[in-house]
Amino acid sequence: MIGVEALNLIGLSRGMLGKHMLDAGLGQFLNQILPWVCFKRGKGYLEVNARGTSQECPGCGHAVKKTLSDRWYHCRHCGSSMPRDIASAIVIKQRAVGRTVQEKACGDGLAGVAA
Repeated sequence: MIGVEALNLIGLSRGMLGKHMLDAGLGQFLNQILPWVCFKRGKGYLEVNARGTSQECPGCGHAVKKTLSDRWYHCRHCGSSMPRDIASAIVIKQRAVGRTVQEKACGDGLAGVAA
């Protein structure tokens, strides 16, 4: 199974690198290409809510507020300590494993896939 964050690409394009975000083709990759490849290979594709993934502890689930300059994750509740990006990836994985692939079945509405 492939679990990805459901990103707000329109919101990201309004920032300082807006034109570059739109030119990169990230939306087409996440919305069309990756689900199609997962469908063709028989893998599950699942989008998870991106809200709070870098604030939530992967060990105990408590939310610990941080600023963008805080690059290391320390949890006061369970003592977990790791890089912030690794902690966020673990939270995304836990959210994807907790859901079923049936919630967003691959192949629905994909270009090039017969209905």
